[in-house]
Amino acid sequence: MPDPSERSRSARWAPQRGAALDAFCAALADDTAYPVLTHDLADYGDLIDAMHASDVDIAWLPPVLALRATSRGRAIPIALPVRGGTAFYSTALFTHPGSRIRDLTQLHGARAAWVDQQSAAGYLVIRASLRQRGIDLENLFASETFYGSHTAVGKAVLEGRADVGASFVHLDPRRSRPRRSGWGDAQVRMLATAGPIPNDMIAATIRTPIDKIRAVQKALLQPSDELRAAASALLGAEGFIEANSEHLAPIQDLLDHLDDRADLAPPSSHTPPGSRG
Repeated sequence: MPDPSERSRSARWAPQRGAALDAFCAALADDTAYPVLTHDLADYGDLIDAMHASDVDIAWLPPVLALRATSRGRAIPIALPVRGGTAFYSTALFTHPGSRIRDLTQLHGARAAWVDQQSAAGYLVIRASLRQRGIDLENLFASETFYGSHTAVGKAVLEGRADVGASFVHLDPRRSRPRRSGWGDAQVRMLATAGPIPNDMIAATIRTPIDKIRAVQKALLQPSDELRAAASALLGAEGFIEANSEHLAPIQDLLDHLDDRADLAPPSSHTPPGSRG
């Protein structure tokens, strides 16, 4: 823990340690003229506690945790990473095109495939959307299996080991087919979608001095070559856009329908939606 004088003049950052994080923090320090210190945190529960106690200034948050932190007044949105030309994605509940299940009224008794319990696109948001539509998930599915990745969920549905699955999808309003999805180029039947969901969010805690927030935001939105390369290595981001509370509005209404305490489970790693989110 830095001493009080160091804490007063440095930006404290919360992702897990590693060479990519060290490079990112060094580049961010150069661009903001603030020393950047990192905190080791075991899980999202520790991150929430650290934000509430102002032990960190800046945090990298997955979308559901960002939604809860901002809605509770614990965080201020700063920037959204851009991947594949967009800072957003959607989630879809899908089935094999030849499945007997043609709409949501036929879900009873289906075998469901999920990514994991912390996945926004592969579990949390689509389930919240189903609840919002008045669908009771208690005893709805014959079985529910966590496959660990979007690719594995897609394979389970396409190979007949599951009847429905949830994954990310980048929707193209000009075409009937998605631009990109967790099931790849395969043909599927989408039963429901929800979103858009922010990829993830860089946010400041509410007690962070405004000059630090502005310095970090400016650095991310107008990065040096070094910071741009470091952000690509650490976050898989090709750039950032300015974040605001409106970016979370499409999933704000789902907050009361999310699975309880999903944001407190330990993350094995936080990766872009194309692989896990």
